[in-house]
Amino acid sequence: MKSIIAACAAALLAASCATAPDIPSQRERLTRQIADDAVGFNEAYGQAVSAQILLNILRSRDRLPRYYLAMTGISDSPSWSTTQSAAVGGVPLGGDIGTPWGVGGLGIERERVTRPSYAVQPFDAATLARTAFQPTPSSVFEHYWYSGWPRDLLMLMMVESIEKADARGHISVYTNEANTIFDDCAASVQTDGCDFVREVRAFLATSQQHPYQRGIDLQNGRALCGLVGAYNPASPVRPTPPREGQTCEPVFAVGADTLRLRLRSLDDMVYYVGELLRAGGMRAAPGEAIEAQVTVRAAGLRGGGQGVPLFRVVPAHNTAHGVYAAEIAYGGQRFRAGPAIGRSCGEQAPAGVCRDVAEEGDRSSSVLSLIAEILALNQSPDAIRAPNRLIAE
Repeated sequence: MKSIIAACAAALLAASCATAPDIPSQRERLTRQIADDAVGFNEAYGQAVSAQILLNILRSRDRLPRYYLAMTGISDSPSWSTTQSAAVGGVPLGGDIGTPWGVGGLGIERERVTRPSYAVQPFDAATLARTAFQPTPSSVFEHYWYSGWPRDLLMLMMVESIEKADARGHISVYTNEANTIFDDCAASVQTDGCDFVREVRAFLATSQQHPYQRGIDLQNGRALCGLVGAYNPASPVRPTPPREGQTCEPVFAVGADTLRLRLRSLDDMVYYVGELLRAGGMRAAPGEAIEAQVTVRAAGLRGGGQGVPLFRVVPAHNTAHGVYAAEIAYGGQRFRAGPAIGRSCGEQAPAGVCRDVAEEGDRSSSVLSLIAEILALNQSPDAIRAPNRLIAE
């Protein structure tokens, strides 16, 4: 009997030793699982938002209606199914005499079943108006202006028109019309859209020559509501808060001129990119990349160069494997936009990754990111809840 008890104790000790190292292993598996799920949900959420934007851009290119949906987060609550089994049998002990001892076996199996749940639904009328159709707030433009974003991209995407007043009070208006922008606004193209593009490029050249703001006098300067920046102004200026009920548009003091910007709505930005692609699609052969007919500085190039298309859509079968911001099926084909650009170049090069060409400096991911961020900023908190995971044990 003593030997039997000793054997059982030894067996229990061995079992406890065998299972003890498994406890941290379970914790590690759970940690990795949560991390992997969080990454997977984040990627799925980003792809869903970017794909919706790309889809509406292509609809705009084809003059089709655009639709905006709210994705209200991702939840994953695992469910469990348990199977139990038990058995008892007799094992004779002590040779030919003695009473058989009962030996039992118990088995438990747990199966974890999980399926993420999410909601995709149209905006209500009030949210849709605020999200897609109201002009972008001036504070949003100013935030991006000073956040390191490409300023030529911001001016083309976010600004609908520029009202320029000179020292004599004469006002000129430049309108950003996508359907009149062709051939990257070469000298031979005389349209309202290209007049706007040339004005933007002249303004950006001046701001680069005078990168540090001077001429702001908070006491005696000329009061400008909505003042974003001053670049070598002819006379001192100062920002002033809006009056009650007044909405101030972004204003720049540049030399002797004052530039006032009228901002677009999010839907106007989507339509603008689609119109630029419409003109580019008329020049592209079937199966070729469709490019906007206006350029911005190449991604990663700080030294200038010829520039790359503002936006570029490539048929999926023409692209190499890699990371893209968006991929969708549309009109019986698959399209991609926004390849990852993982580099920083001091200046352009005739060959290699620093070439100032569309493939090496694609800015499409920046366009998609800008629209997606403004889409999120314009929504209510409930409409943009972050993806979440609920662990239910």
